[in-house]
Amino acid sequence: MRATVTLIACIVAMTTACSNSSDDNTASTPLFDRYELSSPDSVPEGVTFDPQEDAFYATGLQGGSIVRIDSAGRESVFRAADNRARLGGVKIDAQQRRLWVCATQVDGTDNRVWVFNLATAQLEMEFLLGALTTNGACNDLVLDSAGVAYVTDPANPYLYRLDPVTGTGSILATDPLFDDITRAGLGLNGIALTPDESALIVGKYSPASLLRVSLPDADHIAVIPLTGDTLPSPDGLAILNGDLYTVSNDSVSRVRPNAEFSAGDVVTVMQKSGLSTATVAESQLYVIKSEVVNFVLSLPLNPPFEIFRVTTDAF
Repeated sequence: MRATVTLIACIVAMTTACSNSSDDNTASTPLFDRYELSSPDSVPEGVTFDPQEDAFYATGLQGGSIVRIDSAGRESVFRAADNRARLGGVKIDAQQRRLWVCATQVDGTDNRVWVFNLATAQLEMEFLLGALTTNGACNDLVLDSAGVAYVTDPANPYLYRLDPVTGTGSILATDPLFDDITRAGLGLNGIALTPDESALIVGKYSPASLLRVSLPDADHIAVIPLTGDTLPSPDGLAILNGDLYTVSNDSVSRVRPNAEFSAGDVVTVMQKSGLSTATVAESQLYVIKSEVVNFVLSLPLNPPFEIFRVTTDAF
């Protein structure tokens, strides 16, 4: 099943942000083990890393801000909070110098995926997911080597494919395995791309599971059988050194897959609570503490928010 949507170019520039370029002429600092974020209430759900400028980017569920944190821990505003949207999953296209962000509209209009120019912080394009399916949404996304984005929808049984070259989006796949039987927006969540780009690995929050979706046409979709520890409900996913890491609220799991990523063995290590997703930075795994579960349940937040390194030797 496929549908298309025309890319909408940005007409009005978004809020001007601090430049991402290395204008201060300072050398890059080796990454710290931990970066504390300044906001007490942004709920920074998404995190990604720019390998060209050695900087993290974190999105805000509350307010819709995007902040940049360089390797020395200096924080700057890439997109100021304006309460227009809740921003979630985020990925960097390092070659095209773009930042892709999942945006849930606070006013109830079409949810969308925003694509920003990293150098200028200007919104270059946006994809309206409501044109693909009624109430289409975006939880997380991943980019392939051609810059094409694959997007999970937590509330609808769809995976989307967004092409910045043609300016169109489509439904890549739909399957009963994607369906959220709770009807609470707890379906498809984190997403990763196998190193050979032969498949997408998708995390399903409820029931907790991992799905393998073959590429390029999603003609084979299956639950990945797992051994070892019980897999907690996966939020964010990241692949490092051939292993898949899944993040839940208070733990990180390493899934060691077979060559085809069609089966895996799980080892789970408890962490501090409040986690949402992860990114790979300089061949290390970094996780963001966002308090997203407390935010969704309207419970008190427990700052500070932070990005910290998870030692993979613990698995």
